[in-house]
Amino acid sequence: MLLRKTNTSKRLTSDEIEGKLKDVLLVLKYVRNKDVFMRYHKAHLSRRLILGTSADSEKEENLVEWFRDVGMPAEYVNKLARMFQDIKVSEDLNQEFQESLHQKGNTVAEIVGIKILNAGAWSRSAERVTVSLPMELEDFVPEVEDFYRKKHNGRKLQWHHHMSNGVVTFCNKVGKFDLEITTYQMALLFSWNQRPDEKLSLEDLRLSTELPDGELRKTLWSLAAFPRMKHQILLCRPEAKSPRDFTDKSLFCINQDFVIVRNGKVQKRGKVNLVGRLQLSTESSRKEDNEAIIALRVLRVQEAVVKIMKTRKHITNAALQTELVEMLKHMFLPQKKMIKEQIEWLIEHKYMKRDDNDINTFIYLA
Repeated sequence: MLLRKTNTSKRLTSDEIEGKLKDVLLVLKYVRNKDVFMRYHKAHLSRRLILGTSADSEKEENLVEWFRDVGMPAEYVNKLARMFQDIKVSEDLNQEFQESLHQKGNTVAEIVGIKILNAGAWSRSAERVTVSLPMELEDFVPEVEDFYRKKHNGRKLQWHHHMSNGVVTFCNKVGKFDLEITTYQMALLFSWNQRPDEKLSLEDLRLSTELPDGELRKTLWSLAAFPRMKHQILLCRPEAKSPRDFTDKSLFCINQDFVIVRNGKVQKRGKVNLVGRLQLSTESSRKEDNEAIIALRVLRVQEAVVKIMKTRKHITNAALQTELVEMLKHMFLPQKKMIKEQIEWLIEHKYMKRDDNDINTFIYLA
């Protein structure tokens, strides 16, 4: 709320926002599960940078640097810094790309914006969802790849369409509206581009967009039941109360009576943001995120135990657990069960062993 363009951030002065961010950092210093915070903060920061909704990019970068003062890992802070760098580099690349298209006589160069992001800093999942892009976008894919290949020979681009968005002009019998939408929403709406009055089934849209069932249902729901909108872009018959209610008998059509209502007045022209909370992760990758947090904690515990054992050489179980908690408390508090399991794993893999005369004492094995 403080760093995104919202009514709250607009009301507050620069000093007031900075003061509140310092308060957040003070609380963060005492948060136990900093690794969970890191995951969610990165997701929200990614969304702001991709959509360009940061209220103050300088404060965004300052906050990242302040993370070092509250014990956030250097690796995490460095990745966030790389994200800001990627956005700045992408702005220059985008300008060069547009100039190259102008030289070829391409008159629509200015409507295309590309962001080249470092996979190591940004990616939260290796999974990429297939989607059939509108022809107008599909034509630009080889153009971008050819342009980038000439500048950086040997580098490979991977397209992550779930992180993309754009603006399309929607015309119906009432008026003309600019819709800010995700690439998935765009692919869905373009299914009606040549047949605006037809009713399409779930299977028709599945074939048209090539989206997996979960993503298709979620995207349909965002256009048929967008919050805080009296009139929706899509109509569904029979009506559904959730994406799970869509069946093979469900039929979808464009709402030809769609209008924007503001302050009780009907507007026949205007701009609508349907992006909402741009999903930077797929259904399965959210599960992967939770699993990744656990996996990373396991590695941190193993790493810390080995570090302690290497220094101490000979230590009791109680002393080891005390030092381990002290070492990891700035990121998370490891559970006793996890500590026990990882100690057993390290014993099994010959990193350490129990003292023959005292099972509660461990000995480091070089």
